[in-house]
Amino acid sequence: MDYTIKQNDVVAKAFKNAPNNNQMLSPKIQRDITECFAKEVLGHVMKEIGNGVFSLLVDECRDVSDKEQMAAVLRYLDKCGLVQEKFVGVVHVEETTASYLKSCIDLLFSQLGLNLEQVRGQGYDGASNMSGEFNGLQAKIMNENKSAYYVHCFAHKLNLVVVAIAKKIFEVGDFFDMVSVLLNVVGASCKRKDQLREHHQEEVRKAIGCGEIAMGTGLNQELSLQRPDVESTKRELEKLRTNEGWDSLMKKVCCFCEKHDIPVLDMEDAYVNPKKPRQKTGISNEHYYCVDCFFAVLDLLGEEFNDRFNEVNSELLLCMSALSPSDLFCHFDKEKLLKLAKFYPDDFNHKDMVTLEHELGLYIDNILHDTRFSSLDRISDLAKLMVDTRKNLSYPLVYRLLKLALTLPVATATVERCFSAMKIVKNALRNKIGDDYLSHSLICFVEKELLDTITNEVIVDRFHKMKDRRGRNET
Repeated sequence: MDYTIKQNDVVAKAFKNAPNNNQMLSPKIQRDITECFAKEVLGHVMKEIGNGVFSLLVDECRDVSDKEQMAAVLRYLDKCGLVQEKFVGVVHVEETTASYLKSCIDLLFSQLGLNLEQVRGQGYDGASNMSGEFNGLQAKIMNENKSAYYVHCFAHKLNLVVVAIAKKIFEVGDFFDMVSVLLNVVGASCKRKDQLREHHQEEVRKAIGCGEIAMGTGLNQELSLQRPDVESTKRELEKLRTNEGWDSLMKKVCCFCEKHDIPVLDMEDAYVNPKKPRQKTGISNEHYYCVDCFFAVLDLLGEEFNDRFNEVNSELLLCMSALSPSDLFCHFDKEKLLKLAKFYPDDFNHKDMVTLEHELGLYIDNILHDTRFSSLDRISDLAKLMVDTRKNLSYPLVYRLLKLALTLPVATATVERCFSAMKIVKNALRNKIGDDYLSHSLICFVEKELLDTITNEVIVDRFHKMKDRRGRNET
């Protein structure tokens, strides 16, 4: 504010003519103003949700004061058919037990005017207090709402797959250790880091230009990428675990080595153990790298995928793939979608089920004959186009299914970004910031786009209504 006064004559004049007992710059008033902005942002989010359904994404993190903070994000579909993930605050949790976290969520919902019955999905990491099947947070919420299905963050699960492989196979762990060393070497020098960044940007630019890689903005919110593609990945792993898969890999390795002038290892030679070079192994290089490394990694990948992603085999997630618009709705299956509706008895009663069966037939016939829907790939694109063409009004039950599918969480990346913002708002120089002030400041910081839509007049009006304020001039 002092900087603004120096730069703006109008503001400077206003403060010069203000009463001497003016308290508008006091910390207390500043906290009140921040609270006004935060409540207006939350009010906009609550207005968008209304009586509709949403999913709850939660994670925990320690702040700079070593306080355990629980961040909450709501995932829902707005009136335009777009998936939204909005941050609604952080809560200081004194305990990390499932019961205590559940009580904190109940308190947060009561403050926001939300009902637990509106929840249709839960997204957490794999911590036992969150994901416990019997006593975890997800179990306690499902005891009150059977439609609040829990989905373990796909990004966390994939990371756990890699960690498990690295622990079980020495060569894989050694590879990641080497990558870590390289990162430390590059990161220790600002010059090396800048050179690598410039080179990498150029390589990425070329790869995007030639179509080698594609932009992935917003794909963490896309449900259709996750469900059927896990099964596809498993099938691809099975194809790789063949002699043809090994030969294909070797061709790529040889091309890479030739391109970068790296000597190619003779696969017919006897394998030499680097730790025991004098000891004969009795196997060739090809046997070691193919069987002991390549096939072993693929076998463990298959096992870990089955363990970590076993819920994709459930009817709920498999039925959702029938909504995918890719390849001219080739995955459409009326029976699967009717099964999907049965998972949500609070949203589809018996009468709705009868109507839905008839509506699905009309829907797919109409969509297939509408060229505007012929080039869609993602479920989120389908939802938006249905709203744009007002087909959500013609097929309300189908759109309700679509809404439920998109509401189900995929990853907790949005919550992780909120923790990154917390490190900026509450840092070592501002480590005494209160819990409420921290939450209000984070809401304003994270939801900048919503904040920019709020006018000063609205804030002034709310500020005056907060308390009985009077200004007294000194005599």
